[in-house]
Amino acid sequence: MSSTVPVERRARLDHETVVLAAEALVDREGYDTLSMTLLAAELDTRVSSLYNHVANLEDLRAEIQVRAMALMGRHVQRAAMGRAGADGIEALCYQLRDFARTYPQRYAAITRAPIDRDGFFDAAGEVIEALGVMVRSTGLPEDDILSTGMAVFSAVHGFVSLEVSGYFGGIDDLERVFEQVVRGAVAAVVLDSPPT
Repeated sequence: MSSTVPVERRARLDHETVVLAAEALVDREGYDTLSMTLLAAELDTRVSSLYNHVANLEDLRAEIQVRAMALMGRHVQRAAMGRAGADGIEALCYQLRDFARTYPQRYAAITRAPIDRDGFFDAAGEVIEALGVMVRSTGLPEDDILSTGMAVFSAVHGFVSLEVSGYFGGIDDLERVFEQVVRGAVAAVVLDSPPT
């Protein structure tokens, strides 16, 4: 009488499964570390099998950037709901920081030069819109909205990039530093706004 040992079957791969595994790998190992070899090992499959679901590493990296930007947009939109003016800008700044701290490697991915520029900037629409609405609600002239939004994002991004990279080390009062960055960004917008 022969005994049969149950064989554990691998889950079927599809595009979404491959991309989700790549995102998990990026979260754990870093965006720059992602490779098809590591991803194949993550999925317990052959590298050649991955090409049935993604074109190449460059396309996969591009999709991770686009999806990370869309995810950040959803976070920022939630923070913007029901807010306006300085309060709204402050809420967005904190939400951007929260996103970067929650997904530091995906945040790093979206701060690299976009691979799929059209897809990336389409996905950035929610972030740009939320920031634009908040800046616009302070009364700034329309010609100043884009540059001011970029300035606010740049101030927050500078701090956040240093924070998630570990640059600040063991600084005890990092919250106070971030509060100063946000106050400076908000004050610059408010000072440039016409008096009501």
